[in-house]
Amino acid sequence: MSVSYKDHPDLLPIPNDKRTTTGWQYVLMILSMAITTSIFFLGWISEILGLNLLQTVVAAFIGNTVVAIVMYLNGYVGVKYGIPFPVQLRPSFGYRGSLLPLLVRAIVSVFWYGVDGYIAAWAMTEMILVLLGKPPEWITANGLFYAPYTFIFYLLLVWIFGYYRITGIKYFDTVAGPLLLIFFGWFTFYMTGIPNMPGKMPTWTGGGVSWVSNAFFLAVAIQTAWWGTIALNVSDICRWNKSTSSLISGHVLGLIIPQIVGTALGFIATTLAGGNYSPIDIIAKYSPSAAIAFFGLIFAFMATASTNLTGDVPAATNAIIRITRLGWVKSLSIATILAWLLIGPYSMVNWKQSLDVADYLTNFNWYYSMWLGPIAGVMVVDFWLVRKKEYVLDELYNIGPQGKYWYSGGINWIGVGSFLAGIIGEYLISGARGTIQFYYGIPVPGEELAWYYGFFISLFLYWLLALAFKEYALPEKYSKKQ
Repeated sequence: MSVSYKDHPDLLPIPNDKRTTTGWQYVLMILSMAITTSIFFLGWISEILGLNLLQTVVAAFIGNTVVAIVMYLNGYVGVKYGIPFPVQLRPSFGYRGSLLPLLVRAIVSVFWYGVDGYIAAWAMTEMILVLLGKPPEWITANGLFYAPYTFIFYLLLVWIFGYYRITGIKYFDTVAGPLLLIFFGWFTFYMTGIPNMPGKMPTWTGGGVSWVSNAFFLAVAIQTAWWGTIALNVSDICRWNKSTSSLISGHVLGLIIPQIVGTALGFIATTLAGGNYSPIDIIAKYSPSAAIAFFGLIFAFMATASTNLTGDVPAATNAIIRITRLGWVKSLSIATILAWLLIGPYSMVNWKQSLDVADYLTNFNWYYSMWLGPIAGVMVVDFWLVRKKEYVLDELYNIGPQGKYWYSGGINWIGVGSFLAGIIGEYLISGARGTIQFYYGIPVPGEELAWYYGFFISLFLYWLLALAFKEYALPEKYSKKQ
């Protein structure tokens, strides 16, 4: 059956002769995306949770290895068929049903647009204060007061970049990220030689929490959630890859290793600083000179802003385009306003101390991860176990009741039901253990490993239902639609 691909141009498959990304290019792409100021915050969060250095590294290894595996499993689809995330969702959720995971991904994208944007604005704020000659103690005490207003200015700049489709910033991403990692590595080593630091150089096993404690599990959960978002829509960036083998090297060298190194550096630096300062404040406070502080904050700003512009903003805007069918400018404007609404007012009222930032990031990552695990479970089991690595490419674009992936009114109820069951399962587990928490009056599972519970519940339920209802789950094999 021949089907004309009548779909949004951005959703059409990339043919093999148009693939340009090599293995090393993909490594650099993932590396530049992963290295932002926020990865050093992961070490700070682990220090606040009471982990020791070894536990921090192990938590980073577990969380990011799991993410890398899911990225490979989902990215394989993108490389094999050249399709993006919204199209990849159609067999497992249905054409209309795919709007549900798209909406979840859009909300998380908007949050990251705001969070990474705020961190970039924070670095910009302290960079300006250094230029104005303010003393380090004054900057760390007052920088967060001005950051919400710099954030508004920053979002206006981002909107201008997006409106005019300025893409040159992506080249800064490949430079700024590695420069930031090198700088912060040197800076952390420099801090070990500063006399009379508030904290001591951490040992591998000194102090720490129980390996089966809530604190350790929470550190693993935050590491998993940090890039658990891109594990869903990795096909959006890897469908230009020439080979699936590039996924392994790209995710190991570009994600796992820098995340572990960045987390460890953030842990050491914040421990030396007494645990009361963020990585941004540490650069401003402990740099040997104003010039070094300025350049360090420039690297922090550039690395985070470039990732924000090349990763968060397009993801949030494209998600809104695919849900609302509005144009780029209107969708960009909606994403920008939502990013401010979700972060800006809160930051004006509550982010008056650095520790409030860490608390917000911890809760933010923890709570949104409960929605991502079930989506990942459905996507992985659908392709690898139910369809055994085979989609019918033409049928992915055969939209309407005549299409074999249309299911029931455009919804694959096995996928949607399994996703919802994963969420319900998280609540039931949390309720049975008495760990339900309230976030702005909304009850949420207080389970540190909610992502993992949701992933496996949705995965196994989808698999069982697909075995029980084969004709429904595999319309490309059993349906007689012409």
